[in-house]
Amino acid sequence: MSTFLHCCESLKLACDDPDSPVTFKPKFREYGIKVLDGGTSSIAISFCPWSGHKLPESLRDEWFSRLQAQGFNPGVDLVPLEFQDERWYTK
Repeated sequence: MSTFLHCCESLKLACDDPDSPVTFKPKFREYGIKVLDGGTSSIAISFCPWSGHKLPESLRDEWFSRLQAQGFNPGVDLVPLEFQDERWYTK
C-alpha cells in the first residue's frame, strides 16, 4: 500500500479497494479509472470524483526520463527498487 496522501478519505478507500474501478499507481503518482477489458489499462483522471480537488500531475514521463538518464531501459533492464514505488520522488 502506498504512503501517498490522497485528497480525501473516499478517494483513499476507492484506491485501496481491489473491486473499485479507481486506481492509483504510486510509482507514477497517477490516478485513473480501470478499463474493464480484462487488462491492466486505465484512463487517467485529473480531478477527484468525490471532492472535485485537482489531483497531482502524473510523473510517468519523468519516471522514464530519470531511469534512462541513469542508463536503464525500463522495458529491458531490471528497475531499481526505489523506482518501483513512490520513493524515487518522495526522497
